[in-house]
Amino acid sequence: MSGAMTLERGVTVEPGVANLDYFDPQIETLPRDKLKELQQFRLLGLLPYAYERSGLIRQVWDAAGVHPSQITSLADYVAKAPFIDKDAIRAFRDANDDPCGGIRIADYTEIPHVGFTSGTTGDPTPVPNGKGSAIEAEILREFWHVGGRPGDYITYLMFTFRGGISRTSFLGDAGFTPITAPHDPAILPLIVDAIEQYRPTVLYMLSTPMMMGLEAYFEKSAKDPRNVFKSIKGAVFGGEPMSPRFKALAKSWGLEIFDYTTFGDVTGAMECREHNGFHGWEDLALAECLDANGNEVADGEVGELVVTALTDQWAPLIRFRTGDLVKFDRSPCPCGRTHLRFWTLGRMGDQTLVQGVSVLPRDIQGIVEQQPETRAALFQIIRPQAEMEVLRLRVGYDAATGNPAGLAKRLTDSVTAALKVPCEVELVPNEELLKLGPPQKIPRVTKQ
Repeated sequence: MSGAMTLERGVTVEPGVANLDYFDPQIETLPRDKLKELQQFRLLGLLPYAYERSGLIRQVWDAAGVHPSQITSLADYVAKAPFIDKDAIRAFRDANDDPCGGIRIADYTEIPHVGFTSGTTGDPTPVPNGKGSAIEAEILREFWHVGGRPGDYITYLMFTFRGGISRTSFLGDAGFTPITAPHDPAILPLIVDAIEQYRPTVLYMLSTPMMMGLEAYFEKSAKDPRNVFKSIKGAVFGGEPMSPRFKALAKSWGLEIFDYTTFGDVTGAMECREHNGFHGWEDLALAECLDANGNEVADGEVGELVVTALTDQWAPLIRFRTGDLVKFDRSPCPCGRTHLRFWTLGRMGDQTLVQGVSVLPRDIQGIVEQQPETRAALFQIIRPQAEMEVLRLRVGYDAATGNPAGLAKRLTDSVTAALKVPCEVELVPNEELLKLGPPQKIPRVTKQ
């Protein structure tokens, strides 16, 4: 290859050496100045179209007195563009009888697929998309980084609300052969059999219920997990942060775990082999880290993740406040990628003040899993209001152990000692607690 390469009209980069470490080396290692040029070009092309065709965006921008013609740069956008959030999408949906909440810009005939958010913190919101979507581009990059190559089998155990196992043609187009199955611990014996027969290189994806199921399966079977997983070059875990105990367990099985999260419902984000933050793909989404007043915070400081879809031709989120507390790092990663890394600290609405002490679910997870009966770390904060005098927890336990005497007191004492707040614990069998959420996780904070 010779000469400069054109990524978009007016956005060119000099060619680099082909690198098999990346699925799309030109994009994944794009210099940040060129990345900004690409973002601006895509944003300015999207805004007028979204304004004309998205009922919610037009309503919000008109109310703010802003028109896309006033936006001529990224700087203009962050200075003038109004925000939307899930409440705005739901309110537009209810007021206008619009299942897509006013964000749809494509005709329904042009939308081959509609996924949904999990609804863990509220009712689910739709995610219309199709072939060539951001999530497909992102997944292919992640699978390649983990070690998957054309001709390989991979497991595709996707959550049902995200589209389940119906959307795998893009994997075949890239040369992968997916082994598809529902995200259901009940069929783990069949999944293990398929792994042993076809020897996939990528295990996508695990969750807390799936780890619970695998742990129970290996304890009861004669199979050696290291032998079962010997072909796996990387296992992806999503839905919520993986607990320290489950990470250690997976390592003992010979699995390298790659944590996975959402990039503001525009696409996903995964750790690289450095395991030092999630890579947010900035060619697919413009990301901001803002304080409560909408001002940008410096890298390393905590703020709210705000995202704008840059390639979504179906229902783009435009300056979407996610409610996720994050930290950014835009310095180059040792893996060679130039796109930002971020860390999730929890949901803004998940913070509970107990006698003035801030408590987040991540503060509790490592404490609960230390007891053998509650090693799965299934729990909920019962929070009728944001500020309380006593931390109330609903904790799942292994019903096979019965309702062990003294467990509630052990948990109460451990939480109180670690967090320095008074605590009350209600015990619930794991199976009952899992019924309260979608297939891969439970709501960690609930009002009742």
